[in-house]
Amino acid sequence: MKLSDKIVRLRKSNGWSQEDLAEKLNISRQAISRWEGSTAQPDAANILQLSKLFGVTTDYLLNDEYESDNDLPKIKEVKNDSFHQILILVITLEVMILIIQFMTTIILQNTFFSVLSFIPFVASIGGFEYAYQKKKSEANETTNVFRKKFYKISAWLGAYFPIRFVITSLSYFYPRSYSMIALECVIFVIYLIMATLICLQIEKNSLKGK
Repeated sequence: MKLSDKIVRLRKSNGWSQEDLAEKLNISRQAISRWEGSTAQPDAANILQLSKLFGVTTDYLLNDEYESDNDLPKIKEVKNDSFHQILILVITLEVMILIIQFMTTIILQNTFFSVLSFIPFVASIGGFEYAYQKKKSEANETTNVFRKKFYKISAWLGAYFPIRFVITSLSYFYPRSYSMIALECVIFVIYLIMATLICLQIEKNSLKGK
């Protein structure tokens, strides 16, 4: 994207007319018109002023290859690091919730606390999605990859105990002509199938998004 196009886009995104921008830079409207028409280029001092006024880097303004500030290599690197940290933090939280689910379901065998332990897991997914939607306008390919990865990991971490709870609850309505080992094997097989199907659906939806 050329400098002239960037000036037009940034000016309009701020809701300014050419006269408004000219007044802020203390120059004539004709100068703005020439910049946006590519018949003239702002000097170094005006580039610095434009950078401060629009809240973007001079590298972004001067490099035609950059479509936005997010394309700058250093900014990409910082954002990727922050995505990694967020992903690790949320996954760590989900693992802690998984341990709680194991304790309440397998060790304590308390139905009430087992159901209650599902709530923080759902809340962690909801919180992640809420944060993503708030920053959706800044989303790029890297962001979408992290989001897809998060949901796939969450599917494997979060599917087992809800499936186990449903199946064991249903088993009380049928005569027990089977052993607990057989029931656990059935639960595990259904878990593998469901988690795999969820991951395939996530992959399919991400391809549609492209």
